[in-house]
Amino acid sequence: MKRFLIALRFLTIIRVPGDRAVSEEDLGKSMSLFPVVGLLIGLALAGVRSVLIIALPAFLVDILVIAMLTVVTGALHLDGFADTIDGLAGGRDRERTLAIMRDSRIGSFAVAGLILILMLKAAALTGVPEGIKAPVLVVVPVLGRWSTVQLAAWFDYAGEGHGTGLAFTRFAGKREAAVSTLIAAVIAAGIFGLRGVVMFLAVAALTMLVGLFFKGRIGGVTGDIMGAACEVSEVAVLILAILCR
Repeated sequence: MKRFLIALRFLTIIRVPGDRAVSEEDLGKSMSLFPVVGLLIGLALAGVRSVLIIALPAFLVDILVIAMLTVVTGALHLDGFADTIDGLAGGRDRERTLAIMRDSRIGSFAVAGLILILMLKAAALTGVPEGIKAPVLVVVPVLGRWSTVQLAAWFDYAGEGHGTGLAFTRFAGKREAAVSTLIAAVIAAGIFGLRGVVMFLAVAALTMLVGLFFKGRIGGVTGDIMGAACEVSEVAVLILAILCR
């Protein structure tokens, strides 16, 4: 329960009672429950959408749901996505790439990337058949957060200094990877059956490709890259929901 509350506090803006001083080990090991937090986020999204659709047009509701996802998560992974885009665009070598990613300011590439990925999410959600939008919204944040666990468990930390990503890569090991995988796979397959398995395997392949790319580029992953992987995985699930209908 302690590590679940840590994961909930880290991944959302929900005010969780208790001591806010968290050890790096507890933070890293809480990753095994990231898909559970993703499930709660997904259920909230689906629930809100089912209420809004009563009075508002579907297109507007889909945009509001994506906005809600951004707000509830504190734009945590979008921030990592923006930093990653800036690092890739401006970094000619490992040191420069990491330096740009550490910079709290964002450049034009990051702004363009944020606009594009939010547009992709909204457009893809609009394209998902109405009858399966609710279950898709449940699975999207589950698999997105699961992808971050796999990067932390299977790849080294590439950053310099003491970043949050270091705690994840140091303490999220094979056990956390296995537990989170079991949870995410059961949720995806339980909701969508074979289509859920396809979504799960597609996100797994995409996550490994992201990890291998950055391993070759900068020697591993960072917290920003984990956030970027979450965002890309969410878009991938939405697109797959359209293709696999």
